[in-house]
Amino acid sequence: MTPPDAVDPYGAAPPPPEGSGPRRPRTVDHSFWAGVACPIIGFVLFALSYSMITDAELEALLGEAGATGGQTLTLDQARALYQVTMAIVVVFFLVLAGLWIMFLIFMRNGRNWARVVITVVGTLWFLLTIPTVLGAAAGAVLPGLVAVLQLAALAATIIYAYLTPSNPHFQPRNPT
Repeated sequence: MTPPDAVDPYGAAPPPPEGSGPRRPRTVDHSFWAGVACPIIGFVLFALSYSMITDAELEALLGEAGATGGQTLTLDQARALYQVTMAIVVVFFLVLAGLWIMFLIFMRNGRNWARVVITVVGTLWFLLTIPTVLGAAAGAVLPGLVAVLQLAALAATIIYAYLTPSNPHFQPRNPT
């Protein structure tokens, strides 16, 4: 074993001592992990909603389309169209989730602009999730409960990012 103050024969710099840099506040870490939970909960909500569509509902939708003079599809065609649409939506959700996590990483690394982006997008996401919670009263209780969990995770993401211990992490640093 090499003593800690020995010169590395390969010319590499010794690792910095532990605790030498500024520590990231725990509130920023909490905000990051709550933010990571948001798209995961969103995918669970999407899967629940997808699994709750029945053939009877597709047939009712086809009946409404036929009554308005629209082109009629068979149940198999409607089911195939629904599945293709859901596949496209999943790809779209994956791209959005990737961007969300990228901004969370920038925020965790102290970028204030990313904290602002997370706040704006998270607030919009919060507002767009409220109808799902309100729809729980119409009979979709399980998706409503998952939506409440998602609202809590979104709120935690934004609130933790702005708590007093988090604020110094987002201040510009002077390289000295």
